[in-house]
Amino acid sequence: MNDLRLERIDIEAFEDIYKNMQEQFPENELKPLDIFKQLLTDDILKCYAAVDQNCAVGYVVYAELKNGSKWLDYIAIKKEFQSKGYGRKILALFENCFLEVEKPDADNPDTLRRIKFYKSLGAEKLNINYIYPNNTGGLPMDLYYLGGAALDRSGILNAISEIFAGLHSDVQNIDKIFNKISIV
Repeated sequence: MNDLRLERIDIEAFEDIYKNMQEQFPENELKPLDIFKQLLTDDILKCYAAVDQNCAVGYVVYAELKNGSKWLDYIAIKKEFQSKGYGRKILALFENCFLEVEKPDADNPDTLRRIKFYKSLGAEKLNINYIYPNNTGGLPMDLYYLGGAALDRSGILNAISEIFAGLHSDVQNIDKIFNKISIV
């Protein structure tokens, strides 16, 4: 695991990643494949395979914000490589990164495990009522931040606005969803 590196994925190779995303993420958190391909073509999203000793163990999909921060859209380790420290190694390569995280749900231990994992890396939950935009009106989630840069109210809202305008521009009623978001 000392050889872990990120390798940029091209549009054609993304189809295999997308199949894995369909296995690992809820349908209401995924865009259609053609939308992903357009976002990758327009360089709004970047996709990298996490490779260890020439074997792809996982992937990360993110957007770079104008302020230099990153917006982590998806990170996943292939099932056969999970619980081996790869997620931690990948996230160690990212500073000043926003993370959309499912709300804690005692009936779904995976949500609690993910939150514990992000917190163990130093990610802090932002005091915001965040809604992940989708075409069913949005999905309440928590927004975390991993990194040393200080965030203020306007910086958080500017980052969300930038992501909504670029990454989520395909979502119907995106303005209505954005207006539901509030910092507490």
